[in-house]
Amino acid sequence: MTRCVPVPGHAAVAHLSARPLTPVLGMLPTQDMQLLRCAELDSRLLVNVLGNLQPADLLQSVEGRLQAITTALPCQGVLLAGTALWVHVGGAPPSTLEVCLPGGRRSRVPYLVTRRGRLPHSDTTVINGVTCATIARAAVDIARLGPPTAAVQAIMTARDHGVSRVRLLLTLNHCRGAASRGCPRAQHIIESVTFQQ
Repeated sequence: MTRCVPVPGHAAVAHLSARPLTPVLGMLPTQDMQLLRCAELDSRLLVNVLGNLQPADLLQSVEGRLQAITTALPCQGVLLAGTALWVHVGGAPPSTLEVCLPGGRRSRVPYLVTRRGRLPHSDTTVINGVTCATIARAAVDIARLGPPTAAVQAIMTARDHGVSRVRLLLTLNHCRGAASRGCPRAQHIIESVTFQQ
């Protein structure tokens, strides 16, 4: 037998009244996503970042883009190449998460690409506690190892964000040993792209 407990009217109204809305500041839980699915709006409001749907407006800032990928980052490492360039300048989200690890551990996560080694301190920057390659280093790495179209686009993106030809060539000189693969191609691309004097 259930017992009814008398509740004052103002308490019941306070319980049923609308609560203040809180903004979405990260990936929505699956339960919320199922309620909000709308084929017409999904493509406008949400962006797929490494398999997780993120609110598109949060990806307008460096911090928002970084937060979107750190949820998928299973380890501490330096963000590299296309991932680092996307964090800095935006655009289409990366399909893989490229990370440099000192020990060169392998990953079983399909979207995570790990590289072994260490970047010079001058080629890294720290954003909200996450170490990330600079725009110049990310562009140079893409120019060295990426597909030809992406290589040229990366150098042009770095140029458009204020990185000089000299800075790119100096960063290219930091690529030594195993990281020197593709340096002649990257140097040719950097010298071929027109920079403002």
